Amino acid sequence: MNRKISLGIAISLIAIGCAITFVLTWTVSLKIYNSKIASSEKYAGVYEKLKEMDAIVRSNYIGAGQIVDESLETAIINGYVSGIGDRYASYMQANSYYMLQQTTSGVVSGAGFEAAEDGSGYLIITRIYKNSSAQTNGLMVGDVITAIDGRSLLGMDGNAAFERISGDIGTKLSLSLVRDGEEMSVTLIRQQIEIESVTDELLDNNVGYIKITTFNEKTSDQFTTSLNSLKARNMRALVIDIRQNGGGVVSALKPMLNRLITSAVVATAEYADGATKTLIETDSEESLNIPIAILVDGGTASAAELFAVALRDEYGAVLIGTQTYGKAVMQATYGFSDGSGLTISTAKIIPSKSEPYDGVGLKPDYIMELPMGSTIEYLTRESDTQLQKALEILSPEIAGQTGQNEPTGSGNQQ
Repeated sequence: MNRKISLGIAISLIAIGCAITFVLTWTVSLKIYNSKIASSEKYAGVYEKLKEMDAIVRSNYIGAGQIVDESLETAIINGYVSGIGDRYASYMQANSYYMLQQTTSGVVSGAGFEAAEDGSGYLIITRIYKNSSAQTNGLMVGDVITAIDGRSLLGMDGNAAFERISGDIGTKLSLSLVRDGEEMSVTLIRQQIEIESVTDELLDNNVGYIKITTFNEKTSDQFTTSLNSLKARNMRALVIDIRQNGGGVVSALKPMLNRLITSAVVATAEYADGATKTLIETDSEESLNIPIAILVDGGTASAAELFAVALRDEYGAVLIGTQTYGKAVMQATYGFSDGSGLTISTAKIIPSKSEPYDGVGLKPDYIMELPMGSTIEYLTRESDTQLQKALEILSPEIAGQTGQNEPTGSGNQQ
């Protein structure tokens, strides 16, 4: 039976609905407005206090004439970042943010080195890129840069020094250096360099060895190249070395894991608003199907730990070495109009099968220390006790394979 209502009643109902909507909207808007007012008033007090402090300092501090406004502003911003309690948060000035963008992309433009301020007014070289002009010309980590293009760094602002180092590809860069007290000069050519983050080697007994130093946007392609090369040489087991790998971009992991394991949800991410989303889900139809051992240590962190736990959970790989760092928190970096950047933690990483390991680290299946006083950079294959342990564990599985050309290792079949 159809029921009809009068036009007046319909208009009244519509009016009531509009009124309720208005009240709800006004309540929410008022709440947001009040929170913004409270926030602005709070920070107005902070700004006023800073203004008063600055007046006192500039009138009474004996070193007021040497204050550098840019350094003071950076220190204030760093103080805010420090105050939020995020141990992984950082503020980067334009030159540092530019370098981060380059290293994340896996391609750097320059003379082939990284440097940092050493506190004396000079710069110290902290990294040399392979196949770069810096390497070709014999630069070494620890060299101190005292002048750029004939101009002394003393009295030069750090940002100005880094700006002088950068330049167009193909142009020259002249440096004055000090190494072990000896002065030297060198002229470099700025170039574009792909960062080598993956190397490989075929060890005895057809054991493949892949070293991954970081995860950037080029790492997955380099990993694929190494994996294909080792497979073409009849690799029968694989050691993946991610010791001292502090992580990098998580986006590199899926294409790498796709070469090793079949379809699986590897990890989820829980964001600041409480939302939980799939972080990595592989969609391959094949597994590598040979035994894998992964070398880890206290320097294995972030994306490297996620890579390790994924292979242990979904493939059955064994971890060998020492407890990992324990960083299962994901960061995002936001750029500002002046070229600077801010990195903050935005999500917790939750492995799909293993227990959460943030602040704890991953416990290896086989705990093995390096020889006392040794570091991996200076170990030979024979003196690397962690690598030797991996070879020891893999040997019986290789011996149990039924074919030379089509190994049937113990990797979990998905």
